[in-house]
Amino acid sequence: SAKVPVKEYEFDEKKLANVQSHLEKLVANNYYLNKSAKDAYRSYILAYNSHSMKDIFNVHRLDLQAVAASFCFSCPPKVNLNIDSNASKSRKKMRKVEGTRNNFSESNPYGRQGSEAETRQFVRY
Repeated sequence: SAKVPVKEYEFDEKKLANVQSHLEKLVANNYYLNKSAKDAYRSYILAYNSHSMKDIFNVHRLDLQAVAASFCFSCPPKVNLNIDSNASKSRKKMRKVEGTRNNFSESNPYGRQGSEAETRQFVRY
């Protein structure tokens, strides 16, 4: 839809070496490579999620198996992503509309006041 030209190249299958399995073994056996690959995988998904064009770059439609393979994992690793959903965003918006608890505001910086039933005393030691 963006009319970006794509060039396709053809290679002889006999001349291509299958290095994917070798790289997966190397990353699986080396702790530091594995940790770096996990960090890169996590960063890629978070960057993909933060893109402004959500209709094209939707992280929920992403093929995690293929992305993990590009970072030399045979299966997607378990990483903490903390990707916000739309439900939590709408709850945050509702909280802003309703106001904060205890009626704190610029005009009422001390919170809930004016209740005659309340008999609390504030004492300074």
